[in-house]
Amino acid sequence: MIALAGAAGGTVAAAPPASAAPAYDYREIAISSTGGVKLDGNVFVPRGKGPHPAIVFISSWTLEDHEYIAQAAKFAEKGYIVLSYTARGFFNSGGGIDVAGPDDWADGSRAIDWLESHTPVDRSRIGFAGISYGSGISQLVAAHDKRVAAVVAMDTWGDLVESLYANETRHMSAYAMLAITGRLTGRLSPASDRIINDFGANRNVPQLIKWGAVRSPGNYQAQLNARRVPIMISNSYGETLFAPNQVLRHFAGLTGPKRLDLSIGDHATAHATGVFGIPSRTWDDAHRWFDHYLTGRDNGIDREPPIAAEVAWSRKVERYRDVASMTGRTERLGLAGDGTLGAVAPAGWNRALPAGKDSAATAGIVIVSGGLQTFGIPNTLDTGRIDRRVAGVWSTPVLKAGKRLRGIPRLDLTVTASARTGTLVSYLYDVDAKGKGRLITHEATTLLRAVPGRAQRVPVRLQATSFDVPAGHRLMLVVDTKDPLYGDADVAGSTITVQAPSALDLPLG
Repeated sequence: MIALAGAAGGTVAAAPPASAAPAYDYREIAISSTGGVKLDGNVFVPRGKGPHPAIVFISSWTLEDHEYIAQAAKFAEKGYIVLSYTARGFFNSGGGIDVAGPDDWADGSRAIDWLESHTPVDRSRIGFAGISYGSGISQLVAAHDKRVAAVVAMDTWGDLVESLYANETRHMSAYAMLAITGRLTGRLSPASDRIINDFGANRNVPQLIKWGAVRSPGNYQAQLNARRVPIMISNSYGETLFAPNQVLRHFAGLTGPKRLDLSIGDHATAHATGVFGIPSRTWDDAHRWFDHYLTGRDNGIDREPPIAAEVAWSRKVERYRDVASMTGRTERLGLAGDGTLGAVAPAGWNRALPAGKDSAATAGIVIVSGGLQTFGIPNTLDTGRIDRRVAGVWSTPVLKAGKRLRGIPRLDLTVTASARTGTLVSYLYDVDAKGKGRLITHEATTLLRAVPGRAQRVPVRLQATSFDVPAGHRLMLVVDTKDPLYGDADVAGSTITVQAPSALDLPLG
């Protein structure tokens, strides 16, 4: 929910860009909303005769309404009314932070009311957009207000529960960042404060799940699909806040006009340059999306394959007709007792992992490690540093031919825990001849109801990827029990034993 610019600690701009002869008027505004709350905002209004199409931008977590000023001016130059507002509870907007709850949906509707009362807006051509926090709220407003005609959601989520609590594992680094920055730049509502405290303390989990479900756009697909709301989603493969699997599932369930842009990077990093007005593939597509669905421009975006996915490190963009077609076939590799990944899954082996031990394999630092990938700097590790005493490590032979990984790798593990709870973290690396590994993908999963001493199957869906492993390299799978990104359920002195049969399914394109 926090934009990269917010993580750096500041607003994007304080005034509209200057031009010799602006085609619009600009002013600061206040929007009255529910509970007597005033929302801080600004608006660009074209000087030409209306009615005009409009776009409403909602601020990211920890940012305010000037975040989109450069892009708003670009849209205004083309004849759009552009209203931006600071989400409630942040900076000069009143009320308490509702974390994309019903009060935030109502604020979006009040912004539309303001446009209708104060500008020559075309009521049938109003779009909503945002990065991160603003993107999720934009989808939720569209699900609850029929006046929203199109949406662009950047760095968004479909399932907030899975984003923060996937596989019953708390994403503690993401939680800490959101909680700390939210309190520094805003005011949590009493209900939000209670929920955030509960998450940190790992209590009242059923209530947490209900709270997150209300705030998940994927749970309102019936409303979005009934109106066939055109929705463009733009996310990153390396997201550590809103990881891609839940976004892919949400996108697959939308039946109206839709587009999915996937980039290499982390939360908001693929969109940061565009915020400052620098040319950007995803922001260019956002313009094309609104130009087509709000102004009727025949720019071809409706005829392109709906998915545009960047391949790691190549900057190549591949096109797909749907999520399923990203993967052409699946190759199963068995885990063996001698540490090999191969075509056969041998029986009769096991590998005991001590709980709560970090092997040095790592998913990195929230936003930072993945964000560097946007600029061509991979998350790397000398795989010789991995502590084999506390991790299971399996490698393929040197590849004679490269592998095109496209989609979601799946682990099918058999494990026996000595305690009722424990956590497993799985990493997939591309390893060169010198042992340097580039992290391809990873995932954490927690056992909360294990029967000590009894073997159980643990399916793990690693996060989706688009990655070419070169010939001459190896694939390496590492499984340990601790990573700084996650809150674990490990019991000191216990073990989790990985055993036969276990396998890794690779999605090949």
